[in-house]
Amino acid sequence: MAILAKAVGSHLMIATVIFCLTACDLVSKKPQRIEFLDNSFAVMKPAGWSLRDDLNDVADLQMGNLLKEAYAIIISESKMDFEDISLQGHSDITRSMLREGLENYNESGPEYLENNEFSILRYRLTGTAEGVHITYWHVTIETAAHYHQMILWSLRSKFAKNKADFNAVIQSFEVISE
Repeated sequence: MAILAKAVGSHLMIATVIFCLTACDLVSKKPQRIEFLDNSFAVMKPAGWSLRDDLNDVADLQMGNLLKEAYAIIISESKMDFEDISLQGHSDITRSMLREGLENYNESGPEYLENNEFSILRYRLTGTAEGVHITYWHVTIETAAHYHQMILWSLRSKFAKNKADFNAVIQSFEVISE
């Protein structure tokens, strides 16, 4: 009887440890508000995504989910650095840089997204990089003092499954202080 009690006790303890680890893991997979560029702006990091530092050398924010093959970067630039450039002009310039690295390039848009605080312009881009088919959303956001280039991408076969996370990142963009 004592041996049975020890065995049940051991299994119960193991089950409790597994439950705690699982619960802790679920907590860490909740969406999280991430501030960037000296805490001037913020977006929501989708559940299961992590901050990255290996996607782009000049990005102000980099994040993604390796298992979903979903990634996002934000590059913010002061309007003071440009002479008479519009939202469309900034989008044209930054999309052309992305286009240079892709073969079989195709583009659709623009699409103007609804937002009461600032203007958002989105294009869908497809192409091949080193033999891999990729689909992008290239988003330009204009705030009072900045243009923000947001690039969200995935493998072509996984893009549709990642749209909800991509939309959540775009729609969560907020200005804290400029």
